[in-house]
Amino acid sequence: MKLKQAILKSVYLYPTILAVFMLMISGINAFAQDKSDKIKITGTVYDETKQPLAGASVREERTSNGTITDQDGNFTIYVKKGSTIRISFLGLESKVMTANIAGKFDIMLKDNTKELGQVVVTGYGKTTKDRVTGSVGIVTAKDLKGSPTANIDQLLQGKLAGVSVQAVSGRPGESSTIRIRGTRSLTKESADPLWVIDGVPLQRNIPKINNSRLSTGDFNDIFTSGIAGIDPNEIESISVLKDASAAAIYGSQAAAGVIVVTTKRGKAGKMQINYSANMTFVTKPPRSANLMNSQEKLAWEQELWDEFSATGYQQYADGDATAYYPVIGIVGMIRSGKGDFKDWTKSEQDAYITRLGQHTTNWFDEIFRTSISNSHHLSFSGGSDKSTYYVSAGYNRNNGLVKKSNYDRYNVSAKIDMKPNKRVTLGVTTDMAYQISRGASLNVDPFKYAYFANPYEMPYNSDGSYAKDQTYFTLAKYNGSISSQIPSNGYNILREIENTSTEAKNVNVNVNVNLGISILKNLKFEGLGSYSYTSNISENINGQDTYAAWEDRPFEGTTNSSTRTYGSIAQSTAFNQSYSLRGQFHFSQTFANIHNISLLAGSEIRRQYAKNIYSKRYGYDTVTENSSTPVYPSDQKVDYNKLVEFAALMDSYSGQSTDEDAMASFYASLDYVLMNKYVLSYTMRTDGSNRFGSKEQFNPTGSLGLSWNMGEENFMYRLKPVLSSLQLRVSGGYTGKVNAAATPYTIMTYSKNFRKTDETYYRMGYIKNPPNSKLRWERTFDISGSVNAGFFDERMQIEIGGYRSLSKDVISKVYVPYSTGFNDQSYNTSKILNKGVEVTVSGQIVKTKDFKLNVSINAAYNANKLVEYNSPYSSYSTEQEGYPISSLFSGICTGIDPKLGIYTYKLRSDTDRKENNYRKDSNNYRFYIGTSNAPVNGGYSLSFSYKQFSLGVSGNYSIGNKINSKISSPASYSQIDATSGQNAPQTSRSDLYINHLNVSKDVVNRWTESNPITDGYPRLVDAYGTKISIDGKFLEDYTTTLSYITNGAFIENISYFKISNIYLNYSFPDAQWMRKARITSFGLTASVSNVCIFSNYSGIDPETPGAVYPQARNFTLGLNIGF
Repeated sequence: MKLKQAILKSVYLYPTILAVFMLMISGINAFAQDKSDKIKITGTVYDETKQPLAGASVREERTSNGTITDQDGNFTIYVKKGSTIRISFLGLESKVMTANIAGKFDIMLKDNTKELGQVVVTGYGKTTKDRVTGSVGIVTAKDLKGSPTANIDQLLQGKLAGVSVQAVSGRPGESSTIRIRGTRSLTKESADPLWVIDGVPLQRNIPKINNSRLSTGDFNDIFTSGIAGIDPNEIESISVLKDASAAAIYGSQAAAGVIVVTTKRGKAGKMQINYSANMTFVTKPPRSANLMNSQEKLAWEQELWDEFSATGYQQYADGDATAYYPVIGIVGMIRSGKGDFKDWTKSEQDAYITRLGQHTTNWFDEIFRTSISNSHHLSFSGGSDKSTYYVSAGYNRNNGLVKKSNYDRYNVSAKIDMKPNKRVTLGVTTDMAYQISRGASLNVDPFKYAYFANPYEMPYNSDGSYAKDQTYFTLAKYNGSISSQIPSNGYNILREIENTSTEAKNVNVNVNVNLGISILKNLKFEGLGSYSYTSNISENINGQDTYAAWEDRPFEGTTNSSTRTYGSIAQSTAFNQSYSLRGQFHFSQTFANIHNISLLAGSEIRRQYAKNIYSKRYGYDTVTENSSTPVYPSDQKVDYNKLVEFAALMDSYSGQSTDEDAMASFYASLDYVLMNKYVLSYTMRTDGSNRFGSKEQFNPTGSLGLSWNMGEENFMYRLKPVLSSLQLRVSGGYTGKVNAAATPYTIMTYSKNFRKTDETYYRMGYIKNPPNSKLRWERTFDISGSVNAGFFDERMQIEIGGYRSLSKDVISKVYVPYSTGFNDQSYNTSKILNKGVEVTVSGQIVKTKDFKLNVSINAAYNANKLVEYNSPYSSYSTEQEGYPISSLFSGICTGIDPKLGIYTYKLRSDTDRKENNYRKDSNNYRFYIGTSNAPVNGGYSLSFSYKQFSLGVSGNYSIGNKINSKISSPASYSQIDATSGQNAPQTSRSDLYINHLNVSKDVVNRWTESNPITDGYPRLVDAYGTKISIDGKFLEDYTTTLSYITNGAFIENISYFKISNIYLNYSFPDAQWMRKARITSFGLTASVSNVCIFSNYSGIDPETPGAVYPQARNFTLGLNIGF
């Protein structure tokens, strides 16, 4: 306790004493300059928009003499006559002047695109990278080129070290998963970073629908969270705050990092009009799934028939009713005379099989398409020194890779910045985004279907009608098991795509007001008010003739003979309204020309309220858009109990959910700069949330950071030609996070049903969440350090950083005694440790008048460990104490046993081989395999320009992540009769019945008694055939059959190297025809995104592994024109 008090004292008290001390010494003349032989130079430094620059450096070269401009951009300095003065501000071009006479000067600094990336926007203010003590990554608008149809989060991929961006799918409008310096929570929402748009934290969450009666596909939730509505064309810069020192100003919202987006605003000058347009051709992914074509699949089915079925079928045909034979694929159905093939002769069978082999349906080609997308953006900006404006409109149409899927986004923005007088500034921003996502509402995954559907199946009949799929749902039926019914029109994926639909509409409206009042020369009040409204409307429709409607028939009661279907529509209407109010005082003062102190103190409140209302109607008619609710079939007896059941069923298909969140915060920060070399930064904040009990509502956080601009030291001047800058940083502090998945309150969840009587009804429900008054914030303590070095006048830059962050009080579920009435309860019991190293190297390799070559590469290593974890789940949970989050535990496959034909797995060194059944004990094979989160991530970019041409290549890479690549087939032995099997297939690769549907070309390279290979596919096993015995033992006696061990055969390393974007740009030089047309700039662009990916992964896309919506390859043509 004493140690903790001492630490708190050092963190909070000592910096405050330092600030007071510096204020006291400000009046002491001991720091005054010797003015006897010097002249006085005064002036004001401002930028191209006539805005004064606070904190600009004014230095007498070759000396330690210098000062910093105050809040109004003013400075005073005494220098030797004839000396050289350099005025600089990061992000702007430096200006040099000779001090020949005393006087007052107005100095304007112009934009320097080379240094624009050094301006850091925190959301509470603006500073420069040389004054930041924490770890910050900066991306400018120029860096976001390459993919006009991508979301803002996708554009960040590979741009910054330590920022991992993982695509979830290629669906248009889908948000990516972002992790900054590892995963710091056990729930997805708490592990996501905080997004801040123009100083306002994003609050757009929509309550999720939790109703067991509704299927997961009934509602389109693509816009319920994320930042898809932001137009990338509007972005000026993005600052990523990675550690506590950089992000602590956001306190208990910043444990997972902060992404601060600054949008474009107007600049003083005559009106500028800019228009850009892009046309994108969307094509299929660059990799294929390596599946069999028709001839290969038919030959494979015939081989299986000859080996496993022909003998048994002949016995059956000869009168042995007990003879067993498996029916695999269309060949098995034809040879055994099933269904429409009954009583066919051998020649008729052969002729039909030959005819089937004459065509191959690539089902990926059937559901994929080559489409055209486009985007447009128009902006007007200008103004005077009293007011500026920026007005823009944008439209983006992204036609997806999958048929019938598309995404539209409309953006309108208006920004006005006014300066009524010298003391007051006022800014008003209004943004509106309207998004629409459309697609097919399918109960059968189209990507899984395309992967497994047999290639000889036809999408259409000869008359153009939809063809039935003869094999996809027929395995159980033709192998003697009771199977679910199939509608008379069968199943056809294209009919499902055409006759089902899902649509989500989202509207975001934001109004921000910024107010600045100069109270005193060095004291300013800054206020921010923001209001946001989000509306989200979702609609899913299943047509009456679809398989989706066939599978969703709740009004058929107990009958199994009903064949009627009815369409349905599921609708939800949700909204979120939020506001944020902030007020802060900002004091900035320079003392004795070498001390600069900046103090910030303020408070803010935030609140959001969201509501979601949903309903589902059956008997929906797509023409009239009305519904006729079905009743129970006429062959069923309808009594009072049935009526109650029917009413309860109707009640369950509508309801609502709400969510409310409020927060109050108080914060302060101190920045002290000495001689433009030494920087101290101290931040403290406390946040209160309504999500915790009264004793745990507030969470104090803070940070302390130090920075040394060693490159400014006099002893470094001799190295300036080579080492132009050198900066050392070290910082530490606490941040926090609200885990919305847990609550301290007793939660009553009401049932959708009621207990009814003749006169009234009674609510029913259960206690979902037991109370826990001790539930509190998740907290992260972070220590980081970095070295930044610039070489050859900043032609080359290297940044190396390291960090260690320990997240404590992480919320997880813990077993509690059954006597409490609950199985588990949420507690602050877990700890997560993240350690890592980041490296960024960038340089301008070639710089001549006409030719420039720039290269940048970054890499980050993150070691994640779950230090403490109390899990209510079994020992086979993916989260294990002492291992990374999302760890894989499985067996290590060592090949195929040449005698047995099954996979063998490595035994642990602690295995007791004296035990009789040690080979069957799964614990003897359990190893830590790796993690699905790549420990190494990075990106690169290469750009060069020659005169008016510029060419760029960029991409990203991921190293060390592993997955279980098994894609479960809809066909397996368990679909037939899981209780009567004779042989248990070790893995799905040994299961004979998965070959009923399409498989990889590689399966033919398998173990057989005549071909005992050890590096291909294992032996095929008929689960219902004769029991396999080798040397007096059954196959399952030789090894474990537990799937989580045997799935080790499917473990794949999905490391990849990706060329993400290639672009070519030509900017027309100034010409007479452009001046006549009043065109100030004109350029053409051609680009390719998702160019190619190098990986050993066997699937389509290692970035989005499995049977999911893959990322398309896009070809784009664009133009940019300015007036």
